Amino acid sequence: MKKMKIFGLVLLVLSIVILSGCTAPQKTQDTQYNGKNQVKTLSEIPDNAKKLLGIDPLGNDTDGDGVDDFNDSTPTFADVTPQASTGALGFRIQNILVENNYDEVAKKDASDHLELVLQSTTNKDIHNMTAYYIITDAKMNKTESYIKPLNAFVLKANETRTIHFDDGQMQDHFRANPNSIYYTTKDELNFTVIINADGYAAQTIQVKKDAGGAEVPD
Repeated sequence: MKKMKIFGLVLLVLSIVILSGCTAPQKTQDTQYNGKNQVKTLSEIPDNAKKLLGIDPLGNDTDGDGVDDFNDSTPTFADVTPQASTGALGFRIQNILVENNYDEVAKKDASDHLELVLQSTTNKDIHNMTAYYIITDAKMNKTESYIKPLNAFVLKANETRTIHFDDGQMQDHFRANPNSIYYTTKDELNFTVIINADGYAAQTIQVKKDAGGAEVPD
């Protein structure tokens, strides 16, 4: 059932793309079709169609729930809610930003993105951390949720460190879905972020983003 739902949506979007005069790049390898010459995997769907679907053009599991987008009826809403980690207090979410970001390295304004400041409260390094964040647009009655393992990230003992969810091109930066409602709507948005870490109590923080859309500096 899930596969039929998303497949129907894919066909609808592809029809829109074709009728609007958009052309898709030809795939020269890894092309797979079923007996009816229907698209079998998302790798054959053009990026402009993925944009209309609201999914990440560089990934096959946009929400990180372990179900590939083609077989996921809600590819931007994680079907599985991660269980909150338990244990002693080992860290805090000291601050959160979703607008008015500033690039401390380049010393200039940065594009709006999810940014968290994590503060260790233990004398041990913390590994295996995972972010689970929810974005809600009450006006559109739409919610997205994403599971993002913080791969290769280690919060060292008594350290304060900032992580970012954007294009994921630098250290401590993790890829966010560029076609999320975060970047496509101008409505007010509500964010809830939960950080889990093996052996430590999960930490939660919430913030509201003003209406106006994600801003990009000049």
